[in-house]
Amino acid sequence: MDSPCTNHIRYASLLLCLFCCGCTTFHTRHDAIAALKPVDAPRELCKANLPEYRIEPPDILGIEVVRTVPKSTYRLKTTDVLRVRVSRDSIDRLVIGDLLSIRVPGAPALSPVDGNFLIQPDGSVSLGTPYGSVVVSGVSLEEAGHKIEQALSTHLVAPKTFIGLAQAATPIDQEYSIEIDGAIDFGSPYGQVQLDGLTLAEAKQRLTQKFANHFANPSVGINLIQASSLQQVVGEHLVGPDGRITLGIYGSVNVSGYTLEQASAAIEASLSTVLDKPEVALSVLSYNSKIFYVITQGPGIGDAVYRYPITGNETVLDALSLIQGVPQGSSNEMWIARPTGQPGKHQLLPIEWEELTALAETNTNYQLMPGDRLYIQRDPFVTFDTRLAKFISPIERVFGISILSAETATRLSGKVLSGGGNPRTQF
Repeated sequence: MDSPCTNHIRYASLLLCLFCCGCTTFHTRHDAIAALKPVDAPRELCKANLPEYRIEPPDILGIEVVRTVPKSTYRLKTTDVLRVRVSRDSIDRLVIGDLLSIRVPGAPALSPVDGNFLIQPDGSVSLGTPYGSVVVSGVSLEEAGHKIEQALSTHLVAPKTFIGLAQAATPIDQEYSIEIDGAIDFGSPYGQVQLDGLTLAEAKQRLTQKFANHFANPSVGINLIQASSLQQVVGEHLVGPDGRITLGIYGSVNVSGYTLEQASAAIEASLSTVLDKPEVALSVLSYNSKIFYVITQGPGIGDAVYRYPITGNETVLDALSLIQGVPQGSSNEMWIARPTGQPGKHQLLPIEWEELTALAETNTNYQLMPGDRLYIQRDPFVTFDTRLAKFISPIERVFGISILSAETATRLSGKVLSGGGNPRTQF
């Protein structure tokens, strides 16, 4: 059986071994990192632009389709909004809105007829008191002059009328909605025209035939202002885990790994199956896919990992400010581990903490790149203390239980067990 001295020596040797293992690991890593002297790595006063950004999940994109014109094969539907303009190549008949110049030399000075008169929505011109109104819509200028003379003959003797067209009106120039019955109502005297299910070219032909009954050689213009079956694409769009974005009724488009220009072209190509030459404005609203990590090595109680997005301007100090500085239990030994893309090869950039902070040296305030790991090593003395506590704690518990058992047995032994306990009085 070993003597107490032998046990003490073994216990001290074990503690020394724990301490030396931690220190040896620390110094070995420190020597390996200190041997690296990067001279071309971007840093605080000499930053570099990151490569052209490539979209990946879970980036958030801002998309706006600034041109949403349907293709010529689009067929009109109920609630579509059209702008219709009908103009006249020749003024053979007067229409509502025409401005007439009328002069009657024989009219008395108190009730003259000399000026411009507008053809009202009911198709008449008002000649004033006491002559009243005369309907002239749908007739020629000559016929309108005869009708005015006939109306004035009840007040004047053999009136002579001089009439001219001061300004020709455009019969129709406004927006119309296709009603629930599939027709557009142009009002009196034109009536309704069925357009549901027609293309724009077919609708223009039908309107030309309709207005040819009212005008000689009418010119019809038609534009689709709002299509009920087309959807506006605008707002935020999340790149899903499959690398695709959803464009509503137009389906989804894969944009993962694309630059902004390539993604815009892919979206426009997808929309071109429905729209005529769509134009897309694309931007990145949230850069979520390019990140860096801050890893703090725990002093025997587990490591902590923090994840932050890259915006292209972060340095070592910026990263440490995000975790409120060097954590307790960590040393000032830290470095950046930068992936190289080659198995078994890595790049380490050592950081001189005292020079970086106290002396404002920028040589090791490196610019962080996507995928970088800023690693902060633990304090070896705190690690030794933690390991020692973890080793001693079970022993203290065993000793505590043993002492508690001995005290309990002592209290329950002797006179306590026989019912006594007060030896001063005997009866």
